[in-house]
Amino acid sequence: MKVNCKKFVIPVLFLVLFALYLLIIVFVRYQDMWDHACFARDMLTGKRPTSGNFIFYWLVNIFSFFSPEKIPSKISLCFLLACASTYRFYLCEERIKKVVYSKNKIENQYWLAVFFAISLLFVFVIPIPSYFINHNFLIGNFSPNVWHNSTLIFLFPFALLLFEQSYRQLVSFDIKRNVLITCLIFLNVFIKPSYFFVFICIYPLMLLVKYRFTKTFYRGIIPVVIGLLFLIFEFWTIYLTKNPLSSEKSSVIFQPFYSSPLFTNLWSIPFSLLFSLLFPILYVVFNVEKLKSSTLFWYVFLSFLMSVIIYLFVGESGPRATHGNFWWQIIICSWICFFVSLLSLLKDFEVYGKNYKNKLLMLVYCTHVFVGLFYFGRLFIVNYW
Repeated sequence: MKVNCKKFVIPVLFLVLFALYLLIIVFVRYQDMWDHACFARDMLTGKRPTSGNFIFYWLVNIFSFFSPEKIPSKISLCFLLACASTYRFYLCEERIKKVVYSKNKIENQYWLAVFFAISLLFVFVIPIPSYFINHNFLIGNFSPNVWHNSTLIFLFPFALLLFEQSYRQLVSFDIKRNVLITCLIFLNVFIKPSYFFVFICIYPLMLLVKYRFTKTFYRGIIPVVIGLLFLIFEFWTIYLTKNPLSSEKSSVIFQPFYSSPLFTNLWSIPFSLLFSLLFPILYVVFNVEKLKSSTLFWYVFLSFLMSVIIYLFVGESGPRATHGNFWWQIIICSWICFFVSLLSLLKDFEVYGKNYKNKLLMLVYCTHVFVGLFYFGRLFIVNYW
């Protein structure tokens, strides 16, 4: 009797990811997972108010069966991260299959989709010049993935869905889709609002360009307005209410080109940008003629540009000044650049075959993935990001 291995891909991947996150939380010192598990326990015991991006923390408590102990909350956190990453894999696999699937060699095409979907979990920057400056892979770059911040990892699939559903509205507007977009905005804001900062700036602009000041435009921004109310409420709970853990209040401030711990050398930013997104940048350079009229390209490009602008010009004061909370949106938008570029390249392979340009682009993409795998292994050796 032939065993269908396809049925085991997702559960095996979940178990592997669950084990990897457990290894990180046990052996890697420099990460936010300990803190986030502690935040969840503090909310459970009343030491910390339930405010801001509360969804992930309360899910940690729910899946730890409301235990105030460290080990159950850490296991629960790793379980949730494995679920989110497996779901992100599933979303990627489904979309890649639509590109590479054909009636011929169906089995091989399926495993090809699995390979590329998994690769997107590990794709990473080429750390030039950051590695030569201070031996950093993550800091000083525009990374498409992180392994240490649990709220961002949990946000990833919901940010991807929000991007996808909003893009569908730009292609063919459906008022019923607004309900789904509103639900996704709720999840994005109250898990971690990083991607929503970009979305609220770029999506209305894209709607305006597409539909002008028509009834469709005003219908399209309804979820944005609702999301803005969510964001105002979250802002109020974080910055304007009394914090029992600190007598000093934080605030959102305008601070152009602040040299933060994430980019200590501002002069290196152009070089870091080039090598962090070498694959998407090369894809654009090789295909600029067909991309310049693409709505998807402009949505991705403007989103990434806005993510960088937010980081360069917006920050926090007070106890949260060094948290780097306006950096996380860069990771989501960088990853979307890789995802969309990979889908486009796979389509090009189907249409144009293995020409020199496509093979070169695939080689560069695989280099990004190889560096990501190396970086992941490095975490356990040098215990440093």
